[in-house]
Amino acid sequence: MKLMRYTTICISLVFSSLILIGTATAADTYRWVDEKGIVHYGDIVPFEYARQEKQVLNSQGVTIGIISGYKTDAQLAEEARIRMEQNRIEREKAKRRARDIVLLNTYLSVDEIEMLRDRRLDLLKAQSMVTEQYLGTLNARLMALTEEAGKFNYPYDPESELPPLPENLAMEMVQTLEAVSQYESNLQTKREEQGSLAAMFDTDINRFKVLKGIDQEDRP
Repeated sequence: MKLMRYTTICISLVFSSLILIGTATAADTYRWVDEKGIVHYGDIVPFEYARQEKQVLNSQGVTIGIISGYKTDAQLAEEARIRMEQNRIEREKAKRRARDIVLLNTYLSVDEIEMLRDRRLDLLKAQSMVTEQYLGTLNARLMALTEEAGKFNYPYDPESELPPLPENLAMEMVQTLEAVSQYESNLQTKREEQGSLAAMFDTDINRFKVLKGIDQEDRP
């Protein structure tokens, strides 16, 4: 009984070895393309094509593997650029899918989106109005300070007989001028926020219509 088991094991090992040898032999055929675009087949790849990409074929001519060829720095850089662009596109798609879910889970109609848009725009407009009013006050104060400074040697003239500009007046003029600049910048930012917010809501409204299958003509 032990002899039969040993014989069976040996036969199995022999058959396994034959299969492996057959596979390796069958796979020892290559397909490559030369610089003129001509396809070549052979058991041995000539030296001048050794660094090119090659397909490994079995005995039926079916590709069972690919041996990557040598790539230049430019080719590697281009592949990296393509991967980065593909990753960017996938991230954009993921963000769009997430935004779609938010839109569908947040709003029931276009009117709801427009109402929220109008409330937020009204808030920004009110903030802009307050800023404009305060900016008007600052400009009026700056004008009054400038008029007061006209009683002194301001702007400085070495030949003027007027008294020098008091330090406290000069300091207040500088501080007021800085405040005017700051509030003008704030006002510009508020106006830009209004434009960005309106554009964002327009995009959401158009996308919501697409998701819901709503046509502009369908709305009352």
